[in-house]
Amino acid sequence: MRQLPVLVVHGGAWAIPDDMVQSHLSGVQKALAAGWHVLEGGGSALDAVEAAIVCMEDDETFDAGRGSFLTRDGRVQLDALMMDGDTLRAGGVGCVERIRNPIQAARLVLDQSPHVYFVAEGAERFAQEHGMPLCRNEELVIDREIKRLKEAQEKEAAGHPDLIFAGPQSSHDTVGAVALDANGNIAAGTSTGGTLTGRRRQGRRSCRDADARARGRAHEGRPVPNDSRAHRAVVRG
Repeated sequence: MRQLPVLVVHGGAWAIPDDMVQSHLSGVQKALAAGWHVLEGGGSALDAVEAAIVCMEDDETFDAGRGSFLTRDGRVQLDALMMDGDTLRAGGVGCVERIRNPIQAARLVLDQSPHVYFVAEGAERFAQEHGMPLCRNEELVIDREIKRLKEAQEKEAAGHPDLIFAGPQSSHDTVGAVALDANGNIAAGTSTGGTLTGRRRQGRRSCRDADARARGRAHEGRPVPNDSRAHRAVVRG
């Protein structure tokens, strides 16, 4: 007996301002339609999750892909993760700056690497070696986020707190999807550009610096191994 497919999509858990509600609703509906089209045609849960998240990464409304929050130096840095419930394998990328759809890079890691997580230039190199074209970081930056960063930096310089990620309007605008396909397999994925405050602080800026120490590991076979213990750590972390 075949399973009735299910798809859940979210475009960020936060108090969305009134003037952005419609664009978020429209974006989530388009992502839902893209993922459901895959499931409706008998496609896998992984393919449905990827299709839905790619749709949101391509939509400037969301903090994922083009239009994401900027780092202190005005660049976009992206993270994404996918997990396959059938095999309990996971794949992810972090701190990538030249990949338009990081969820697709995460899928490459899941499908074509024995490892779980690649970061920064190592992740970009892995994606490119597996057929994914790279883009210029400038192609991911939009005027709205340049203005947002400028305002945040002006507040910081004046000694005023930046409340974008504090209080009732706190934004955690990561996008994601969970799918159950007709074969009973479940998959999940998430993609994000991070938070503006987090990316302005040293912890986020150090992603590329850390890669200078670790960039070779993806090719030397020393990242986190792709086994069940690693998956539990990734999902819970």
